[in-house]
Amino acid sequence: MYPHQLSQIITQAIVRLQTDLHQAAPVMAAQVIPWLKTLAGSAQPEDYFKHPLAFPALLLPWWVEQSLGPSPDLALQADLAYSTINGYYYIRLIDNLMDGHATVERELLPALNFFHTQFQSTYLPHFPADHPFWPDFTAIWLRSGEAAMEDAALATIDEVAFTRVAAQKVCAAKIPVAAICYRRHRPDLIAPWTEAVDLLGGWHQFLNDLFDWHKDLARQTTTYFLSEAERRRHADELVVSWVAREGFAWGIDQAQGWMSRLKSQAEALNSPDLLAYLTTRESMLLAQQEKLASGLQSLAKLVKLE
Repeated sequence: MYPHQLSQIITQAIVRLQTDLHQAAPVMAAQVIPWLKTLAGSAQPEDYFKHPLAFPALLLPWWVEQSLGPSPDLALQADLAYSTINGYYYIRLIDNLMDGHATVERELLPALNFFHTQFQSTYLPHFPADHPFWPDFTAIWLRSGEAAMEDAALATIDEVAFTRVAAQKVCAAKIPVAAICYRRHRPDLIAPWTEAVDLLGGWHQFLNDLFDWHKDLARQTTTYFLSEAERRRHADELVVSWVAREGFAWGIDQAQGWMSRLKSQAEALNSPDLLAYLTTRESMLLAQQEKLASGLQSLAKLVKLE
């Protein structure tokens, strides 16, 4: 899914991050870099960002620029990847603490200083202080934090709340998209591309909720899918029974509806790269669905639904 040039850029961004961290804060680096590898489940933290199921935050600015011409500004793309990776770690460190998934995150909190500084300062050489990029940066970044706090406080989630709040958890990915649009003198494309990011964020978050419902149920995590389970299951029906009976199929239908809207948006944006990505991810989803089908049938029999 990642073109060779972009794949190299991502690897180089990870090297740059680790080098900068070692030089600026060696004590911090000794604790933070193992955490990066733990998140990735690999000695190469870049593997996490290139995983086919990961949200494509690093692909988005590449797709925008490719839709505007065949020759991307590789130096700019390198800075955007570096910034976005730092921004991701900033958000992930906070999210792990808020979600109750923390292991060493409490001890790593001072690293937020490094991640945020690198995330924001990387844009400074590209946009002067009075550039219209900065009000967009501020609005998107604050919306990201607002959505995270609001999502954590929700006791139940319907479709409206999901679209307005939960799907916005990745909205910071709009920042590098806006950067490309401004640098290419096409601010008119910011709105349609950010709409695509919203749709993609909703689709991605919903799939996480759909396939991780059992983990979320065990952790008592509020999600749109589990909220629908409470609204739709019979009074004496277990959540697991509802998932086997109709919930998983309902979830797949919802995901396919988002995918249809996403494909239409990709065509409107003249982005064959985004369209190709969506086609690949749709095929992967169908394969996952088929793989789980027999398991769900067995589950349905187990709970005496057949």
